[in-house]
Amino acid sequence: MPEAKELPSRSLDLRSWLLELARTTMAREGNSDVAHDMDHIARVMALAETIQRREGGDLTIIWAAAALHDIGQERERRQGGDHALIGAQMAAELLSGTPFPQEAIPAVQEAIADHRLTAEQRPRSLEGRVLYDADKLDALGAIGIGRLYMITGRRGQRVYAPLPEDVVLPVSPRYVRELRNRSDYSPSIEFRLLFTDLPEQLCTATGRELARQRYAFMREFFQRLEAEARGEY
Repeated sequence: MPEAKELPSRSLDLRSWLLELARTTMAREGNSDVAHDMDHIARVMALAETIQRREGGDLTIIWAAAALHDIGQERERRQGGDHALIGAQMAAELLSGTPFPQEAIPAVQEAIADHRLTAEQRPRSLEGRVLYDADKLDALGAIGIGRLYMITGRRGQRVYAPLPEDVVLPVSPRYVRELRNRSDYSPSIEFRLLFTDLPEQLCTATGRELARQRYAFMREFFQRLEAEARGEY
């Protein structure tokens, strides 16, 4: 972790410092998940800035939450638990004792804790809503398709699979987490379970507007995938 004296005072340098903090932390944790790597972090940061320019929110909190929101991924993979809650605790430990505004740390933790798509509650703060929407936008569109296949490919799951007969809709977010471990799971199932009305579930008007565009592309892809899997093309 960078020492306190290494944190610059200028805002753009703070942004860079936070990204470097995320990079070194993920490297130390042994992160090997290419769907939740530094490229993902950088995209979420940029999307969060786009949303913040129109919706508001404390940019210092948003930057920190965006940079650190997935640092708990590897511990969840190894030990179980919820990476959002794990990451919130890790963020506090990383930021405490640095010149990062100490009074902002609880707000950063709250935004990270609330960012997960399968969470039981909606984000509680404006900064949390900005992070949530930015993170979900990176799960949509062409990038979203690619990331879904990175995740399921790592688990050796199928390119396409219909919804298993024993799964009765609607399903709870917690049950989706369980289904993700099944060998008959696939991105097409994830899309059907979680993405059907995702654009309208986003928290900000800007997020919903951007999500609708990305969702339309993604829906067309999975419709085509299903038709091809059935031999219709």
